[in-house]
Amino acid sequence: METGSSIVKNVEELKTLFRDREEVAMDLVRIVGSALAAVEPRGLVRRKVSVRGDELHVGGESVVLSEFREVWIISVGKAAPGMARGILEALGRPIEKCIVIAPAGSDISIIRGEAEVYLASHPIPDGSGLRASARLLEELDRVSRETLIIFLLSGGSSALLPAPAEGLTLEDEAEVTGMLMKSGATIEELNTVRKHISSIKGGLLARAMVPARVLSLILSDVPGDRLDVVGSGPTLPDPSTFREAYQVLVRRNVWDGAPERVKKRIEDGLAGLVEETPKPGDPAFERVTNILIGGVGDACEAAAQAARGLGYNAEILARSFEGEAGSLGLLMGSMALEVEGRPGRLYVLGGESTVRVKGEGRGGRNQELALAALTRLGRGCRSIVAAFGTDGVDGPTDAAGAVASSEQAQIARDLSLNPQDYLERNDSYTFFKKVGGHIFTGPTGTNVGDIVLVLSPGQAKA
Repeated sequence: METGSSIVKNVEELKTLFRDREEVAMDLVRIVGSALAAVEPRGLVRRKVSVRGDELHVGGESVVLSEFREVWIISVGKAAPGMARGILEALGRPIEKCIVIAPAGSDISIIRGEAEVYLASHPIPDGSGLRASARLLEELDRVSRETLIIFLLSGGSSALLPAPAEGLTLEDEAEVTGMLMKSGATIEELNTVRKHISSIKGGLLARAMVPARVLSLILSDVPGDRLDVVGSGPTLPDPSTFREAYQVLVRRNVWDGAPERVKKRIEDGLAGLVEETPKPGDPAFERVTNILIGGVGDACEAAAQAARGLGYNAEILARSFEGEAGSLGLLMGSMALEVEGRPGRLYVLGGESTVRVKGEGRGGRNQELALAALTRLGRGCRSIVAAFGTDGVDGPTDAAGAVASSEQAQIARDLSLNPQDYLERNDSYTFFKKVGGHIFTGPTGTNVGDIVLVLSPGQAKA
């Protein structure tokens, strides 16, 4: 397992930023590293899945492997290569087929030669994902009741498995996805729409897997671990409706500008001319078991445990925060001021924020949250706020997130930089490039959402 200093790639830069209190930088690096190591997918699957004799055990469920003529592994998402490697090692026996669909740029070395690998675009779907989806559906035509499919699902799968519903195009799906993301839609809102313009999401992949036995192991990146929202719930009953999809598009001011074919499909759904997504009780789910094997709570627990080992009083305040990044950042900055008088305190929060894109700058939700927090930190404030994505990729940047501190606020004053101007342009990446404080991990091969740390350095009081 990697150490914190090997997971965080710019340790020396952070030590320079905090040159007068270098131990704070190292504490932060160790805490971030521990959080990410806890949700490393290969190790996570190995801890959650065991094979004893002829039985596979996971999450209180067991499957007798000899009851099946063939075992398939289908792994999709940002954690797909690691999850596939973990289940291959847990099984320790030959399998019929292994298909892995992951984001372009993923490290596939751990499953090279053992899987049929497809790399696709994220977060906006493209032709590579469309071809991967078509190949997957083609292969599923071969399954029988004697097929066991171990389906491994992680965040990012919605974009990696585009399969436009009848009458729609890939361009329609990509355009409405981009519009909703820029509007600040939550992941639940975004995936409600995605489910109703797809032939694979919202339980429809489960239909394509009939009559196989399906064991779906899910690594959640969704606040509250709503399994039907992770990857748009391809193997779960869908509680959302065309009515709700329409309401999301209207509420987020996307309806008027949405592609005409998307609007027609939603209108046909409202009129009952298009079948709803499969609901609870649908026969498609009779042989499907969905099991949560990990989420942001695991990363939060690991961060808190690491901090306690360093002498902090650590408390997990939330495992499912949501909201606009700028507003949440202001709140986190205020929390940093509040905790200033309590040395050795760490608050840990897990969840996912959103950004309503108004400017032409470059950034991501975690950097925007950190920048908003920085506007609250005055001269001499010793507390810091750190926000980072567990996938190591914050928006269209190479940073996982950023740290906010009084050191950077002083550098900004020295350079005559106004943080508020950068917030208004959604240009947080540029700001932190100038004042320092980025957190660089590179793509981590996992994804359970985001972590925010509010840390007051010093000796904890008993």
